[in-house]
Amino acid sequence: MSKKDKGIHSQEELLKIQEESQKQALPEQKRVFSVSEKIRRRVHNLPDPTRPPLGYDEHKAFDRVFPYIRLPRLHPPNHGDTVIFNAQNLHANQLILGDNLEVLRTIPTDSIDLIYIDPPFFSGRNYNVIWRDTNEVRSFYDIWEGGIDSYLIWLNARLWEMRRVLKKTGCIYVHCDWHASHYIKTEMDKIFGYENFRNEIIWCYTAPSHPSGNFPRKHDVILYYTKSEQVKPNLNSVRIPYSPESLSRANRNVIKKGGTIFTKCNCMKTVKFQKIGGRILIPLLGILVSTLVILHKSQLNF
Repeated sequence: MSKKDKGIHSQEELLKIQEESQKQALPEQKRVFSVSEKIRRRVHNLPDPTRPPLGYDEHKAFDRVFPYIRLPRLHPPNHGDTVIFNAQNLHANQLILGDNLEVLRTIPTDSIDLIYIDPPFFSGRNYNVIWRDTNEVRSFYDIWEGGIDSYLIWLNARLWEMRRVLKKTGCIYVHCDWHASHYIKTEMDKIFGYENFRNEIIWCYTAPSHPSGNFPRKHDVILYYTKSEQVKPNLNSVRIPYSPESLSRANRNVIKKGGTIFTKCNCMKTVKFQKIGGRILIPLLGILVSTLVILHKSQLNF
């Protein structure tokens, strides 16, 4: 088996990736609105896309807050256990347990078509999960010493590397909620460029709730960015037909108004996000995803 097949990175290759990360340029930004410096100094939290993202250093990017560790990443044999999404003729996909920042820093520049991440939400809570039949308790802490600044610096360092590894035709989906979605968008505007923001996808919950003194918080936010304007998704490939019941209900109203009868051929709805087993099924990708997914174009259903 060759060195390339084993996925072993030499020190020279890792150094090249580090240099490309540090030399990656911030996007040219335009002010969304203009405020005098005197006012901005008093109201320091006004978003300004012309300023660098939190944690960024003009000489070393995010290497100053999260120094590079240039260790080769080895891929042990999987003993026949494979994970394959949609492309049976390709090599098995990799599921990697570890810090995604260190993994991203071993991935070549301009090599990825799509990224989906589900980072911590800045909820200020501890989460305990009973793991499998062994009743092992696994904990997840979403509490950040230093508050929102430390959280955004942690996230920005990873978004910076994700932008580097994306192709010019690549895109990224960031799943968050009301706790920090507005802060994350401001930082992503600085990293990916305000002009490359494509959509804010709202995923609504349908379970009942009994809020006390407030409107229920019943949705998550998925921020959709592209690396450049070259991305033109084929939306028809992610549309699904309405159910016969929905068509019948729509046609009853159309008949009353003398309009065109809807059929499965001329009436298609856009894709929905569905929750299955605590994870999100995105028909756009045709795969089950959680935490971090990085895909090459050959693995997509476009």
